[in-house]
Amino acid sequence: MNEVVCMSCHNCLPDDLSACPGCGSELILAGDSKNVIDRLQPNCLIHRYEGSDLLEPAVILKETKLNCKVATKLKEYAKPVTIPKAKVYAFDQKILGTIQALRNERSATIHRYDQLIQTHWQNLKLH
Repeated sequence: MNEVVCMSCHNCLPDDLSACPGCGSELILAGDSKNVIDRLQPNCLIHRYEGSDLLEPAVILKETKLNCKVATKLKEYAKPVTIPKAKVYAFDQKILGTIQALRNERSATIHRYDQLIQTHWQNLKLH
């Protein structure tokens, strides 16, 4: 990955800069004094889309009484997504992995059925 997020102003920046153009902070990419975010450390799961079973790992950046501002990727730190608190869950890698595996299995099954249906359609003869 060639992007980092400034911890001071949350601007997403290329990792080849020496200072943040937004706030002027010197960018330290490694060591004890590191002051950039270079990877996402999810602490919650969010459900964004009504009617979907998709859960996404995210980081809570700000909490209000009704909503949470979250980032699902580095670029969202500067402009986080607002999600109702009722759709923000504790991060659980085991549950996320199980749901993703079931979603993949469902997609593969639907694809297989679509291919079988197409095969039968191709065998139809005009009257």
